[in-house]
Amino acid sequence: MGTTPRFILRYPELTDAPNGPIQFSTMATDTENWLSRVYRCTSSTRPTGVPDDFLIRESDTGNLYIWTGSAWAQISGAVSGGGSEGGTGAIGTVSATYTANSAQPIPHNADTTVAFGVDGPTDSAVTKSTSGAGHKFTLNQTRLWTITATVRYTENGSGGRAVDIRTGSTLLAKGGSQSSSTNPYTVNLACARRLSAGTQISVVAWQNSGGSLALDPNSGNTVHIDIAGV
Repeated sequence: MGTTPRFILRYPELTDAPNGPIQFSTMATDTENWLSRVYRCTSSTRPTGVPDDFLIRESDTGNLYIWTGSAWAQISGAVSGGGSEGGTGAIGTVSATYTANSAQPIPHNADTTVAFGVDGPTDSAVTKSTSGAGHKFTLNQTRLWTITATVRYTENGSGGRAVDIRTGSTLLAKGGSQSSSTNPYTVNLACARRLSAGTQISVVAWQNSGGSLALDPNSGNTVHIDIAGV
C-alpha cells in the first residue's frame, strides 16, 4: 500500500489485491489516529506547504504554533510530555532557588559572576552550570520568567557597590550605590521578561573599595537567586 508524505496515511495502489473493506478500514484507522492531534516536528523541521490554521508542536521546545498563511505564530509555551515524544517542561508554574554558602571574594574594579553553591527546590526547566568564579542559569523553556536576586556585601567604608542580572551582555536589572558605609550593603533586584528557551542568566557583582571585598551570604539568606516561570 502507498502512504501519504506527511501523515503516512495508507491507501491502496493498483498493484494491491482488491479488498475494499480492509483497505478502507486501514485508511480510516490511520486517519483516526491523527484526529484531535497536532503535527509533531522540531523547531528546525517545521513542515512547509501547509494550509492556513495548520497546528504543530515542537518536540524540542514544547511550543505550539499555528500557520497564519505567511508565518508560524506561537500560541502556547512549553506543553506537557516526556521522553522522545514530550516537550521540555509542563504547563503551569516552575520555580528554582539557589543560595550562596560561602563568603565569595569580589575583587576591586572587576565584574565577578556570583556563585550560588547550594541548590534549593529546583526544576528541570532551569539548569545551573559554572561560569567563571560563579554560576549561570539556562532557561530550558520559553516562558514569562520572573528573576529576583539578593546580594549582600560585608562591611566596608570605601568605594561603591553594584550588582546586575544579565543575559549575556544585556542588563535585565541593575542596582547599587556609589557611597558606602561601615554597615553591610544589600542589593535587591527583580525583573519579569518573556525569555526564550536557551537564555542564560547570571548575577554579576562589582565594587571599587580599593581591595577585595567579600559577599556576606548569612547561610543563603542574603545571597540568593529565585527564578520562576509561568
